[in-house]
Formats: sequence, structure tokens, C-alpha cells
Amino acid sequence: MTTNAYMMGWLAYVLGSLGVLVVLWYLTSPLMSWLKTLLRGLATAILLTPWPVAANQEEWAPAWVVSLFDGLFAGNDSGPWRAVAPLVAVLLVAFIVALLESWRQRRKAVAGADEDYDDD
Repeated sequence: MTTNAYMMGWLAYVLGSLGVLVVLWYLTSPLMSWLKTLLRGLATAILLTPWPVAANQEEWAPAWVVSLFDGLFAGNDSGPWRAVAPLVAVLLVAFIVALLESWRQRRKAVAGADEDYDDD
């Protein structure tokens, strides 16, 4: 694969992922704050986490795609777990960030409510 084709493939994937995230942003807008933050963070982590296609190659692909193809077509014993471990780590980080953001939003809302109460 040429470098140009590789970069064009990544560009198409990133633009498609951004389109999916925009639709997800719209679909999750009526949900509770903590749930929409969590879903948006996890979807972003799943879609945008890269991982090497093979251990001895320089090409990268989305980790979920590498896991899928390793699980379906890999003849080695590791199966899909080669790319699942970093994907789970990134999902854990996204989960923690989403929880911290939800906590920050809740704390800000409570502080705003307290200020409104003090003004009366």
C-alpha cells in the first residue's frame, strides 16, 4: 500500500468517525448529563484508538478493527486480545474522564443553585 493511499484511508476513516460522533452527539442530547458524557467518551475512545496492524509492521488501524480481524482470521493463539488490551485501557481512561466531567458539572450546578438561594 502506498503512503498516499494509506493516508487517504485514514482521512476517510477519521471523517467518517467524526460524522458518527456528530450523530451520536445529537442522539444523546436528550439523555441525562452523566449518561451522555459517558456514551460520547466511550464512543470516541472506541472509534479513534489506533493500534499496529501486525507486530512487525508500521501500518496502524483502529484497534476495534484490528481486534475484529485478529479474532476472525488470525491463526495465532492470541486471537483478538492483542489489540483489546490497549483498547480496554483507553476505554477505562475515557470512563474515568467522563465520570470526572460529570462530577464537575454536578458540582457546578450545585454551586450555581446555592448562589441563587443565597441571593433571595
